Amino acid sequence: MLGETTEDDGSAEPNTTHIAAGELADTIRTTLGPNGLDKMVIGENGTVIVTNDGSSIIEWMDITHPVGRLVEQTAAAQDSAVGDGTTTAVVLVGALLEEAATLRSNGFHPTTIIDGYVTAAETALDQLEQYERSLHSRHDDRLTQIAKTAVTGRWDDASTDRFAELTLSALRAVEFDTSRLTLKSYPGGELRDSVCLDGVVVDLETSSTSLDALSHPSIQTQDEPAIAMVDAEIGIEEPNHVESVELQDATQRNAFQAHEQDRKTELVEQVVQSGAAVLFCQKSIDEAVRTALAQRGVLPVERTRRDEFDVITRVTGTTPVMSVDELTADNTGTVASVTQRTVGTTQTLTLQGCPEEQRATLLLRGGTPHVAEEVRRIVADCIDVTRVTLDDGAFLPGGGAVPTALAMDIAALSRGIPDRTQLVFDGVGTALEAIPRTLATNAGTDPLSTLTAIKQRHDGGSETVGVGPDGHPHDMIAAGVLEPSTVFRSALQRAVAVVTQILRVDDIVRTSADERTVDAEHDHAHAATGGYPWAVGH
Repeated sequence: MLGETTEDDGSAEPNTTHIAAGELADTIRTTLGPNGLDKMVIGENGTVIVTNDGSSIIEWMDITHPVGRLVEQTAAAQDSAVGDGTTTAVVLVGALLEEAATLRSNGFHPTTIIDGYVTAAETALDQLEQYERSLHSRHDDRLTQIAKTAVTGRWDDASTDRFAELTLSALRAVEFDTSRLTLKSYPGGELRDSVCLDGVVVDLETSSTSLDALSHPSIQTQDEPAIAMVDAEIGIEEPNHVESVELQDATQRNAFQAHEQDRKTELVEQVVQSGAAVLFCQKSIDEAVRTALAQRGVLPVERTRRDEFDVITRVTGTTPVMSVDELTADNTGTVASVTQRTVGTTQTLTLQGCPEEQRATLLLRGGTPHVAEEVRRIVADCIDVTRVTLDDGAFLPGGGAVPTALAMDIAALSRGIPDRTQLVFDGVGTALEAIPRTLATNAGTDPLSTLTAIKQRHDGGSETVGVGPDGHPHDMIAAGVLEPSTVFRSALQRAVAVVTQILRVDDIVRTSADERTVDAEHDHAHAATGGYPWAVGH
């Protein structure tokens, strides 16, 4: 177990610190590259999810070992920052810790290993710049190749092209401002049915509003409708404290009911007089009012999600009111059209031609709920990869070409180190080679012979050669296998950071919950986000 100590220095056994991280790396290593395999994740309730997305797999795992949790946090930070490279980061962590265990067994002190790792990583990052290629513009064709590389291995070739096409068309529709782009995925269709729509798609699944109940056809379009927004309940106001009303006879009861009906009629008339054709309410709408509005030609949508409510307010130029009594024509906004349609089994409204802000929605389809969600994850990855490439303005040849080149650079530099610390540098180089070795292994070829062949090509001046989709050496630039420079840079930085943190640990001290005082500012208790019963490093 991690935390066992030795007689001589009280530090953790050198061959134990990498076990948990190694198990986690081995779990997702086989998903790396175009030939990576899928993982079937089974939840406690029997839910089955099949994916080869490293970040999703780690998120769904219930990791119990402290070192495993540190690696999990690193993967989450990598995914949050750049949206890709999670598997690369975890594989590097496992490889670096494995090399560190070997160095420890050869008598190296953790501090020596840490210093060497940090220096070697800085050297590698400095060398990385010479392998970067510049992106010319937002319309550079290589953006499509970068998007395809992010998808390759996760779907068939035809679908890979479709993913890249959807991603680039959506990003260009919003001028690469992802804050104005929304992803929606629905089961009951195929990937080729996915489209990029101009505007905002409102999902009525989370609302009690039913188009069928309101006797609206499944597809109907209103041109230039006035839009009204009410940020409160619509109906008879209820008292904020308990009240009782005694009705003495039928006349009083009828009068009371007539008063309620008159009030509901006033609400309907107020909406109609404002000229609104579509009414969005952030809370509930009285059923009788909702029905009456529909009969008067107003489409009422209740319990609109807060984020969608705010977006609709902004893009339509509408001024929300807190009461229908405040609603006038001056408060309303508009769009070019509102279309009601059923997507799969989900009722939606599409607001197109927003005058105040250019918006786009990727309407993604999949045969089952799981496939539809996987399609959304893949497109989200494509968008993130494309965005970070544009932000950085640089990309790298993929297929492990750059890790191989950096490993060779580090090996050459280590030969000039006069003492045993050159072995630490060599350890970092060997860890970097784990990327092309893994790609070759996943492609079914011999990793040693493939790596040797790639190094020979690099010695000959072909520094863009890496592991091709068939597992053999290929020029990655010519093959169109490109990846963002930021992704690999971030993966290497985070991997070295967490490994040096782990190497500084010489023991694990466990305390019971009732024996310690929790400091809210320093409470780093782990909470598994996925709830799936997998444990790494028991």
